[in-house]
Amino acid sequence: MKKGILFKIILRSVGIFILLLGIRMIGEGIYNYIDEHHQEDWITIYAEVSDISSEYSSSSTKHRSSVSYDITYQYEVDGQEYLDMLYNRGKPMALGDKVKIKYDPDAPENSTDILSPSFHNLILFLVFGTIFATIGFYTSGAYMLIRRIRRRGKPEEEEVLPPEEYVDPKTIKRVPSKWSKNIFVRLLLFALVVGGILLSNKFFPGTQATDIEEFKSVVEKKGYVTTDSTEKLRQEWRVGSMMEEAISFDDGNVRMDFCVMDTADSAASLYAGMTLPLFEGEEKEQSGMIHEIHSIENSSMYVAKVRIRDTVLYVSALEEYKADAIGILKTIGYWKE
Repeated sequence: MKKGILFKIILRSVGIFILLLGIRMIGEGIYNYIDEHHQEDWITIYAEVSDISSEYSSSSTKHRSSVSYDITYQYEVDGQEYLDMLYNRGKPMALGDKVKIKYDPDAPENSTDILSPSFHNLILFLVFGTIFATIGFYTSGAYMLIRRIRRRGKPEEEEVLPPEEYVDPKTIKRVPSKWSKNIFVRLLLFALVVGGILLSNKFFPGTQATDIEEFKSVVEKKGYVTTDSTEKLRQEWRVGSMMEEAISFDDGNVRMDFCVMDTADSAASLYAGMTLPLFEGEEKEQSGMIHEIHSIENSSMYVAKVRIRDTVLYVSALEEYKADAIGILKTIGYWKE
């Protein structure tokens, strides 16, 4: 199959998809606006956030993707509890936070956080739907098809071609195609990226997050007994299902909580909101996109929080056991001098 034909097929397919997407957006915007008007007699109450989860929504490369949050809330009507969700939200919430919603008095299981008809949303759907539909209309070939149908029955104009000119084949220079140049450039960039990743893993191991099993193995070799603290910390730290799993130990001298979050953004959010239970002492902080650590130390206690990618580690140790705690951080690659 010739490249030109293949390109045309791909272009037409993409155009049809964009056209259908635009039509759907226009219809969905109108339907939602009408539906919101029908909800004006619904009853307004406050619901409570009972769970939250997040996911990367635009790319498989976690640290370059946008994050969306699914928030579960619960509310009570006539002694009966109901659950519902807010999907694809741009900002996280914490367990126990209040959400203002309204529910259908005839079917209390139906609820929404859109309290009044949103003319703003209607305009957005109509504008972007029209833009997509217009682009799709031309790129899908629909415009050309309509023109051909309208021209049926009309005599075609004869095409007048310019006189042919003789070109000596020996004078034609071969120029490398853009396609071959692009392939070379892409292969070179791919090799550089792969090489950079391999070198970063070799020379900067501290930027690689460990996992639950490795952490458990290291601390148990030191004589500590670990427990699964996932549900406990989900509630205490109010992060819900954004925390995928957690493991902890506390022997009265050293405490560590190692948590794996569902995205690096969730880990960064937890790290930023985590307060250390010391208000006076020597404070150290080192920030970075991948690895960051914040510690406070006084004459009796050392506390710290550490994040690498999608993991967060909390440390608390009596001053005389600080070296033991730091030894564990160094072993798993979470320490920064």
